[in-house]
Amino acid sequence: MDAVLLSGFAKAKKGEKVLDLGTGTGIIPILMEAKTEAAHLTGLEIQAECAEMARRSVQLNDLGDRVEIVTGDLKDVPSLFAKGSFDTVTCNPPYMPAGAGLKNPAGPLAIARHEVLCSFGDIAAAAAHVLKPGGHLCLVHRPFRLPELFETLKDHRLE
Repeated sequence: MDAVLLSGFAKAKKGEKVLDLGTGTGIIPILMEAKTEAAHLTGLEIQAECAEMARRSVQLNDLGDRVEIVTGDLKDVPSLFAKGSFDTVTCNPPYMPAGAGLKNPAGPLAIARHEVLCSFGDIAAAAAHVLKPGGHLCLVHRPFRLPELFETLKDHRLE
């Protein structure tokens, strides 16, 4: 449900470029392709099997001309994408800090729900690198983390 809500909230004007950090199976770029006039949408995913599922979904929906899936680590964003190359960044990040709550024993689910492979600071740093001046970072997160998230966003000049 979070991905559906985020894709409805995030906006992209005609001709703009969108990057979805931690795209998983690519649902956010696929939904945004149908809802916006973005010129191009890119999903970045660290888990190769999820990225491959996303690529298949893009192909099955005949969206290859507007949606691209990149396999990579968001901590490597500066080497993957040029500075200021996106108008909008979306992210449905892991909600829980690495040591908090019950962690799913399944690797992919643990990575999606807990900050195992990245922190919110890593997400903010990646977004700060790729966003154009005046660009937008759109994300969904748990309310109990808002004070920490706002501080991190401010540290990266994303307020």
